[in-house]
Amino acid sequence: MKLKYDNRSWHAWISVVLALPILIVAVTAIFIAHTNALGLKETEITPYVGWLPGYGEEAMKMQRMDVQTALTTRDGSQWIGTKAGLYRVSGGQAQQVEALGGAHVRDLVETPVGLVAVARNGVWLRQGQSWEKILKGDAWSGNVGPDGRLAVTVKDRGVLVTADGRNWQTDTGVNQMLATLPGSVAQPKPVTLGNLVLDLHTGKAFFGKEWEWIWIDLIGVVMAFLGVTGVVMWWRGERRKRELEARLAAAEGQPATL
Repeated sequence: MKLKYDNRSWHAWISVVLALPILIVAVTAIFIAHTNALGLKETEITPYVGWLPGYGEEAMKMQRMDVQTALTTRDGSQWIGTKAGLYRVSGGQAQQVEALGGAHVRDLVETPVGLVAVARNGVWLRQGQSWEKILKGDAWSGNVGPDGRLAVTVKDRGVLVTADGRNWQTDTGVNQMLATLPGSVAQPKPVTLGNLVLDLHTGKAFFGKEWEWIWIDLIGVVMAFLGVTGVVMWWRGERRKRELEARLAAAEGQPATL
């Protein structure tokens, strides 16, 4: 039996199969561009993603083992921050702090106002037995200065300081000090070929960091449009082909295969 190779048919089927991944990439690219505006990093959806292989029990177990920080407070409490959440060690057992969910905890700091967890979804403060988010944003590290104030670094916002965990101010002194250093951040950053390739990909080279979302949205919408319309065109073509076969079969007096 000789197999018949139809180049156009293979092309059509491959295009349909790849339409869903292309649509996912396109739509998620738009959401990534507006992560901060939509508050995506603060939206907890852990109970709904367990069916995905990347969020299965084994994958989450590996993330819990990826310890980012650990702290023993003055009262003897032991805390462990991981990529999959914050844990308190008690009686030889690690118990997850449910208030933070599976947030990526990068740093733990004991302050005069309570224990602070610096996480990807914000800065959290523990007073008594409860946890409360006291600052939104993608936070990286924290420390307590000689004056007792807490200072944390937040993506796109720099260093922020607070004395009470409620009122935050930008630490302008850090930028002033950096500006006085040789080769400081105030100096133009050298552009490598790798930087150019990445910035062309994200649109930063055309619109700058603040407006690169325009490029991402444009490409995302175009990819989503091509993916959806491609599937629609294929479906219509298949339907017309079946209708034509049915008419030809009817004309020849043979039963059509639908």
